[in-house]
Amino acid sequence: METKYSDQRIFFASWNRTRDIRALNEMLVNIARKNPYIPELNVLVVGMPNVGKSTLLNALRNIGIAGPTPKALRTSSQPGLTRVLSTRLKLSVDPLVYSYDSPGVMLPFLGNGDKGAERGVKLALIAGIKEGLYDVEALASYLLYRLNVLDPVSPAYLRILPPGTPPLVDVLEFLDTLARRLCMLKRGGVPDQARAAVWFIGWWREEGGLLSASAPLLAASPSPTLDPPSQRRGWGFDVEWTVNADEARQYDTAVIQRKMEECIDAFERAALEEEREGGGVSSTQEKKRIKEQTIAKRVAKTRARLTAKRGGR
Repeated sequence: METKYSDQRIFFASWNRTRDIRALNEMLVNIARKNPYIPELNVLVVGMPNVGKSTLLNALRNIGIAGPTPKALRTSSQPGLTRVLSTRLKLSVDPLVYSYDSPGVMLPFLGNGDKGAERGVKLALIAGIKEGLYDVEALASYLLYRLNVLDPVSPAYLRILPPGTPPLVDVLEFLDTLARRLCMLKRGGVPDQARAAVWFIGWWREEGGLLSASAPLLAASPSPTLDPPSQRRGWGFDVEWTVNADEARQYDTAVIQRKMEECIDAFERAALEEEREGGGVSSTQEKKRIKEQTIAKRVAKTRARLTAKRGGR
């Protein structure tokens, strides 16, 4: 990332890793100390809904302020809790560093057709938008499909099914099997598929996504003719790539870095193409734009007529 975006300062941190928070706090403090002519440093935290902005700020405050520091910002597992720009939150006393928490920034329109619908499902699965907008079993079906694509031989969800269960494609069969394993049964011993779907999504958010991302590749054979076919690997939904037999023989950080950069390049190209085709604008927004243009033309014509009349006098 630093190589690709050399003009930006990139810092990866997790709020639940103390060393990460300390390092981020030191970075902010050092920025303030390098600018002594500024009486205080103000930091704005911006990001998608429910990515942990408020939680991160609470952790930074706990590290940067000596003594007991009660949680200053409310947090929630659901998006939309922070609705307005917060008051300033002190993160450091010497030098003075303050921060603002902001509501999540969301795309005004997810796109047309299947592509837009798929984006909505992805955001609901990561709790970026309210999952109540979607049928929970439909979300589970999409998640099952993506985990099977990522690893059709040994998908991560096999760990939560009874030992010996093969990979499953049918979501109803999967949810029945999972519900029985978790003893989620309705009256008469009927598997509670809805509860199982909710549990499945929660499992993936908490640990399943990490398990899937860290799954090892199938071992390469000494004989190239016996190598496994191309394999899919990656993180999340959009950062996925194909690993061929040659790459699998030396699947190191350099290969992963190159694959990630290829994903980012492909995403940027697709976004630009969609923007050129008008796919990022909803029909309502398009109608509003046309209406504003029509009004602007009328105003311009009216002003031109008035100017002509005044000139004729």
